[in-house]
Amino acid sequence: MKLDKLSRYDLNLLINLQVLLEEQSVSKAAKRLHVTQSAMSKTLARLRDLFEDPLFIRSAHGLRPTPRAESLHTQLASALQDIQQLIQPPKFDPATTQRDFTIVTVDSAYQLFLPSFFAPLLKAAPNMVLTFEDWSEESLQSIAQGRIDLGITARENAIDSRHQLDPIPPGVKFQHLLEDHEDHFVCLVRKDHPILSKPSWQIADYLSLSHVQASCEGHDRWALDITLAKQNKSRRIVVQVPEFHAALEITRNSDLIFTCPHIFARHAVQNYPLAMLPLPITIDTITYLMTWHQRYESDPGHKWLRETLYQHIRDNQASTFNFNH
Repeated sequence: MKLDKLSRYDLNLLINLQVLLEEQSVSKAAKRLHVTQSAMSKTLARLRDLFEDPLFIRSAHGLRPTPRAESLHTQLASALQDIQQLIQPPKFDPATTQRDFTIVTVDSAYQLFLPSFFAPLLKAAPNMVLTFEDWSEESLQSIAQGRIDLGITARENAIDSRHQLDPIPPGVKFQHLLEDHEDHFVCLVRKDHPILSKPSWQIADYLSLSHVQASCEGHDRWALDITLAKQNKSRRIVVQVPEFHAALEITRNSDLIFTCPHIFARHAVQNYPLAMLPLPITIDTITYLMTWHQRYESDPGHKWLRETLYQHIRDNQASTFNFNH
């Protein structure tokens, strides 16, 4: 290895190139690296000289990487991660760590899995800081870029759903959070809802009610609605809210019906004056996942957090719910 030749190069340029590859925008890269747009433009010019390639071509949607830049992307991310691992302590001690992790999670998963996690976490890692953000349309991309440490989401298993398992980007690792990997949907109504006095519960009864719906990733229609549409049926959704907690509050105070995953419904009926009904139509299941970028796979602190959270979820849910019923 000719280290004397390597020393002639400014290795900070590689960091700048990685950020440009992730953002594909000079202004966004400049903001992220806390430099001016002019300085970032000069850096891009130096990178072009270094690699003897334009690296990026301007388009209507920002910078488009050249084939040379695309070939560098995965290799560069891995090399920078290796360098970061070299300068980090080889061991991780939760009792003394001061690391800050950013976690994005869908609202239902937060309510189900996380409130009881903080007490044991603070006992084991009193100086660790967790920053939580709501899951959004950009969350998977942020995880794919390594900008978010951990994500907890739910994916529908229906082939024609926009929330499938398949669209998870390359390089993003995941782990199932439920013992049998899947959950089904049920309905929630207030405990004194008139529908509960009916002798039968059929799809016609379900569709006769007005519905409240919680959105995710900007979408307000699910595999359920696709299945109904194939049968020339549809729900009457009269209230659309951004989170499951709001849907529960509305359901307990109205005649609206809320359709949600079974495990969440079992949590809800323990904490709200609600009754559970089966969903009178067969649809595909849902999967809860913990996701992270593959570059964090062997990071000792990240691995400790994943394993601790996973074990807490499994232990807590096993003691609260019977997954097989």
